[in-house]
Amino acid sequence: MTILALETATDVCGAALLDDTAVVAEAHLRRPRVHSARLTPLVEDVLAHAERAPDALDAVAVSMGPGSYTGLRIGVSTAKGWARATEAALIGVPTLEAYAAQLRPVTRPGDVACALLDARRDEVYAGAFRRVDDGMEPHAETTALPVDALPDWLGPVEGRLWALGDGAEKSRSALEAAAPSLTVLPPDEVAPSAAWVARRGRARLDRRGPDDLSSFEPLYVKDVHATPAPSPFA
Repeated sequence: MTILALETATDVCGAALLDDTAVVAEAHLRRPRVHSARLTPLVEDVLAHAERAPDALDAVAVSMGPGSYTGLRIGVSTAKGWARATEAALIGVPTLEAYAAQLRPVTRPGDVACALLDARRDEVYAGAFRRVDDGMEPHAETTALPVDALPDWLGPVEGRLWALGDGAEKSRSALEAAAPSLTVLPPDEVAPSAAWVARRGRARLDRRGPDDLSSFEPLYVKDVHATPAPSPFA
């Protein structure tokens, strides 16, 4: 099973290639507003370094949101294009699930990994996942909410609470009220990763099969509000 994975939900623009259970190549840029120009070259570089032809792909996994509206649209449209061109399956991977899964190797059963992305103003995109013996399972449903609503949304935490993402620091006070043992990880030390999108994509494909290529859409969580450009004739 060869899976190409894309991560574009935040300022991180990345691609990775999973061969069975091993990530054999990955490349990331941590720069805003470069996704449209740099994503396809990153994919081509990853395939070249892994010495894989596009027709070797069995599936394309994409970080599906929540996150940046523009980044998600670029990632999903690119994933659909590669899947259609190579006749590969499409797998949508919830962004916060893949992000929180990075902490699986360092957490203990009962710990909760809370992935938080800044949703502007006083809001965050939040998803919480509890460490169990064989991996991670949902602890609190992914949503967008004000920071001060985090304790009620999170509920009781049996072990240590780990917070990661660019919305974690502004949520620190609220999270300290929810959990006595809290570790906040800086986003420049633990960033979203296409490699973890690939790993979670493989698990989701095995568990629930591929997504429908024609109807698949990003998981925005919040409504998209577009502001029309002012008329030059006004």
